[in-house]
Amino acid sequence: MNKPEKRIRWLRVGIWAAAGLVLGMLTMHWWVGVFAMTVFGGARLIGELSRPVPKPATPPITPDMAAHYADSGLTASEINLFRETMDQAADQIHEFEAIADRVAKIKAIATNADLFDIMHAYFKAIVQTPKKLGAAGHFIYEQLPNLLSIAQKYEAITHHEVKTQDTYDVLTTAGNTLQGLADTIRGGYQEFVESDIDELEADLDLAQKQIKPRLEASTETVDRSVHLDPIKAAPLKSEETRKQHE
Repeated sequence: MNKPEKRIRWLRVGIWAAAGLVLGMLTMHWWVGVFAMTVFGGARLIGELSRPVPKPATPPITPDMAAHYADSGLTASEINLFRETMDQAADQIHEFEAIADRVAKIKAIATNADLFDIMHAYFKAIVQTPKKLGAAGHFIYEQLPNLLSIAQKYEAITHHEVKTQDTYDVLTTAGNTLQGLADTIRGGYQEFVESDIDELEADLDLAQKQIKPRLEASTETVDRSVHLDPIKAAPLKSEETRKQHE
């Protein structure tokens, strides 16, 4: 998801600047008014620049996904909470991927652990079974945020102009921690989809039990030979036979 750009409310900057001008002109010196206008306007501008960027709105839900969530048994409030949660998770995954593209060591760790594919598969599996979000709580609320936080700090440290032995030690520890988190996420994903595998195996077992009697019946030897009793015909006299051919 694209993050919204910060909008500076210039009207407020203008109001503050005008207020500074009015207050300054009360001294009857124009230069004081200009100075106050600059100070007030600059202060408001700094406030606008430091204002937190508003959280992007969750995109509208499609009819297909709305039906999917409804079929999964989610209420309207649960759907909104689920979508906000997964929307934030998607942003975290994309930001981690962006950092990995910039930091070769992080990308190597993630690639060797198949972390990119696992995170996307994990995310997709949660969306497919939204009622099981609680079972993926460690991934959504702990592992993924920690993964991103470590990656962000790792990248920041790599930009230090002077690196000491302590710097390299902490980078090594961070790399090992990222590797450990990747392995933990893999294990969590396997556990999350294990129930689906168990359900499929149960369905296959039931289907095989249903098919087996039919297979046995179809392989039974069926005696399809026809037994005919010989027909005993009365012999024709030679004279009658000759007359029939005349």
